[in-house]
This record gives sequence, C-alpha cells and structure tokens, in this order.
Amino acid sequence: MLGRGEMDRQLFYHVYQRSLDKSVVFKTSLDALVFVSILFVKARCYKVSIPALCLMENHFHILARVHSESSLDPFVSESVSLFTRLYNKEHLRRGSLFKGPFGKALKMTDKYIRNCISYINNNPVEAKKCSRIEDYVWNFTAYYCNDYAFSSPVVVRKSSYRLKQRWYEVKDLSATNKPLNYTLLRHLFESLSEQEALQLRDLLISRCNPLDYDCFIRYFGTYEKALVAINSFTGSEHQLKEDDRR
Repeated sequence: MLGRGEMDRQLFYHVYQRSLDKSVVFKTSLDALVFVSILFVKARCYKVSIPALCLMENHFHILARVHSESSLDPFVSESVSLFTRLYNKEHLRRGSLFKGPFGKALKMTDKYIRNCISYINNNPVEAKKCSRIEDYVWNFTAYYCNDYAFSSPVVVRKSSYRLKQRWYEVKDLSATNKPLNYTLLRHLFESLSEQEALQLRDLLISRCNPLDYDCFIRYFGTYEKALVAINSFTGSEHQLKEDDRR
C-alpha cells in the first residue's frame, strides 16, 4: 500500500469509452472476463493502479492512478486494441468496437476522486441493474473481502472431478501473467453445472481482479463506510460530455 505522500504525487484520471452506436459489447461473462484480464495484465505492465472500475453493457469506466499521463494512453489504447482483436475473432466481426478516442478527465482533489469512485460504482444502480453497488458483479466492489462473492467457495476435496480440474488449471494460470482468451474460457466452463460455473467465474475474477482496494478504501476510511457513502451518492460527473454518460 502506498503512503499518503507517494499517493498524492500521482495523477488520477477518469477514463470512459462507449461502444460504436451504443451497441452491446459485454454480452456474456466471457466478454467481461477477457476484458478484465487484459486490464489486469496491462495495468501491471504500465504500473497503473485502478481504484474504481465498472463494465456496463455498452461502455466502461475506469479510475486510473498513474505517475504520468504518458503511461495512461498506452495502457488504455493497448487494452482496448487487444480486446477488440479477440472480440472480433470470437464474434466474427471487423473494425472498431469502441467509439474513439477514449475520454479522460483529470481529478485534482480528494473530493473529486471520491465523487468519481462513487459515480463509477453507481452506474449499475442508476441503470436499475441492482439496488446496491455490492450486488453488481462487474464493478468488483463485493470482492474486497470475499473471493466467492456471488457463489460458494470451492472445496476441492468435495468438488466434482470437472470443477477440481478447472480449479487446478486456474491456479496454474495465475503464474503466467497472460490475459484470458475465449478458447481457454470455453474450455474452462465446459460441462460445468450452473453453480459450478458461478464458482469458476468468481475464482477467475479473484485471480485477475485489477482493483486497488487499498486506494479505494483510503478515500472513505473503511470498506463499510465506503459502501454507505457510495450507496447514498447522488452526484454526477460534470466533466463528462453528455453523450459519453450512461
């Protein structure tokens, strides 16, 4: 965890990008897992910290903490480019997937950073997809203290042979530092029951979760206070252009 002085020397940018023609991009968990795993790898590569992240059906929001703006652009551009390439191959399409260039807004004070974290996490609540931020999978808030936030923990010795094998495969994947791809994910989820698929999804998220929870919590004091504050948030991001909002 960074100290207060080191954290204050860094820059915080709200990054946002919407799909072309507002079409649905994140259609399934596989789409979201591929994208998140790419962010995880690229964030490590460019030393980017992510205190807030939310994937919606046709756009995404990221609060990125960087040492300089020069590392922000390749982090986002390379992440989007790689995802587009994998996505197009999987869904038999060509061309750009997101409306470019991506939007970014610098957050200069603790208040703006705190509001930005709240705004990003509240996207699914405002879109009526859930009533609390911790009930939405793809803002990753619920995974702070629970790797199996939307399922039950995998008990290897009591699991089916299929799930047990997948559990070991995911453990091995953690050491590769490579993003997930569709072929691999289809293999991992093959023949699993509905409950086992949820367990595997949670396990995969816990292994490639890019969120910096220490930074996230730093702006609220505790995780519990963060949930209370964000769930009562009714603000907006005035620096966003109207057509880039939810």
